[in-house]
This record gives sequence, structure tokens and C-alpha cells, in this order.
Amino acid sequence: MKAAIYKESGKPFVLETVPDPAPGAGEVIIKVCRCGICGSDIHMTSGSPFDFPTGGALGHEYAGEVVEVGADVKNLKVGDRVTAVPRLGCGNCPACDKGLVFYCPTARSMMGGFGEYTRIAERSAIVLPESLSFADGALVEPLACGSRAVQHSGVNAASRVLVIGAGAMGLAVTWWSRLLGVENIVVSASSERRRQLALDMGASDFLVAGDDLQARAMESLGGPVDLVFECSGADSTLAQAIGLVKQGGSIVVLGACTHNIQFLPVIALGKEVRIQYSLAYAASDFHRTVQALAGGAVEPRAMVQDTIALDALPERLEAMRKPHPECKVMVNPWL
Repeated sequence: MKAAIYKESGKPFVLETVPDPAPGAGEVIIKVCRCGICGSDIHMTSGSPFDFPTGGALGHEYAGEVVEVGADVKNLKVGDRVTAVPRLGCGNCPACDKGLVFYCPTARSMMGGFGEYTRIAERSAIVLPESLSFADGALVEPLACGSRAVQHSGVNAASRVLVIGAGAMGLAVTWWSRLLGVENIVVSASSERRRQLALDMGASDFLVAGDDLQARAMESLGGPVDLVFECSGADSTLAQAIGLVKQGGSIVVLGACTHNIQFLPVIALGKEVRIQYSLAYAASDFHRTVQALAGGAVEPRAMVQDTIALDALPERLEAMRKPHPECKVMVNPWL
């Protein structure tokens, strides 16, 4: 099969012909029909200490069709349309019992979406309802990240919410907040390019960042900012969030900053700010996302702004290391 292999930090992926995967016990092989390009596919192949291991096919926002089943598979069959949590825990530890596979000490990645086929575990798979497309299925993973962050936040319908960043994570928490009945959601970003997309995802207003952001946000929200979702991961945004949130307010951080930053803790101390980091998702967030999409909350489809062939991935991903207009680019290995 063809796959785009991550060979070296900061270098283009290399298209190679590699052996087809074979299923182990409790595993199935899927034909990858869509796989989204995640920000981590860019940032964690750029030379930071947190880069992915080299030598394999990345891609973890995938959906596809089951084409082969291994031993002991009981609930999946050839032809099923699925997405899957792209990480497999041991299945026996306290973290796995709660569906928190990222906390499992022996968990391993189940990536491979940047190839024609990949192997997934049956217990990580979720069958897609007929109403959902493969593109919908490939949106489940990033939307599940937003689900977990919103669950952490304690947001309610009366909350005044500010979202910093209009990438996939910022749009995901905006969508989930609106689904939970929040009416006042301001999204802030460094440029105008995703204004309409943010509004379509549920924002009540969109503001370009600037020195007077706090005053403009308070005017738009009708009062002080109760909750900030920090979704950009930029050097200055945690300090900015601390400055923007009200006394006793909360900040939930999704942005993955991979180097040291500076902020004055005494400002957060003086405000008694609650800062909560949110890592990825629990298995329940995948199920919650599929249910929401199948229930008709399909606004996230607007996030998908291009679909490319696998052959085009290396060049496109390199272009995305620089500022780019697209929110979500998906790969269809069969184009």
C-alpha cells in the first residue's frame, strides 16, 4: 500500500510503498477513506522535543471501512464504517476503566491515517451512523478534544465565554458551548479570515485581537469574561487569558505550547484564577461527538475546506507550516 512516512523533523513526508497491515487479535484493518491534517501533525514534526517518532505513517483523525477482521473480533464486520480513538490502552488499569487512554502508562498510538489502510483496535472503534459521511467521521477526533475541554470548564448557559484562537480547537469549543446553550461566546483571533466560520460554529461575535480586546469583549458579552478557552498555544496567550478573565474566573487551556513562556503568576493569584489544562479526550467524548453529529448538529462540516490526494500531502503539509487560510484539510488516499 501507499503511505506518507514521516522521516525527519522539519522535512517533507515521503510517499512510500509499504507492506499492508495485518490485524492482530481484537483488531481490524480499515480502508482509510478520510484523514484530517491536525495541527500536531505540523507542530510535532518540526524539531521540538515533543515530536512524533520518525519512521511511520502519522494521521490520527481518520474514518474508514472495515476490510479485514482479526481473531476474537466480535462486534465489527467487513463493510462497517467506523472512526476510532487513535490510541490503545492496556484495558485493565484505572485509567482505561474510565476511558482515559492518554493516562494509561502503557498506551500506544494507533495512527496510520496517512496511508491507504491502517490497523485499529475493535474496542477503540465506533460505528458511524448511516447519516454521517467519512468526512464527518474524520471530524470526530478534533471535536472530541473540544468536548473534553468543555466538560472540564463547568460552562453553563449563563456563562460569558471568550475563545482565544479560531483554529480547529477554538471552533470545537465554540460549537460545544453553543450546543450546551451558551449564548454569549466571543471568538478572538489574530486576523479576520475565520470570522464567518466562527459565527457559523456558534460564536455570538468575532473580534480581532488587539490592545483593547478586554473592553471590546466585555461590551460584546455584556459583562466580565467568566471563562476563557485558550486554544492558540502562542507564547503570549496564557498571560493574555489571565488578564482578560474576571476575578474568580476560569481558564481552560487546549493550546499546546512546547517551550517556556513568561507570565506573572501574581496576577493570577490576585484574581484567584482557576487554570485547567485539557488533554485530548476520553472515549466518552468520541461517543458524545458521534451522537451530536448524528442528531443534526452538523455545523462542523464547514471546517473542512479542502480534500486532497495522498500524493499531495507532503507538499501541502509543508505549506501549512506557514500561516494558511484553511481550517481543516482532509486526505482521501483514494483520489
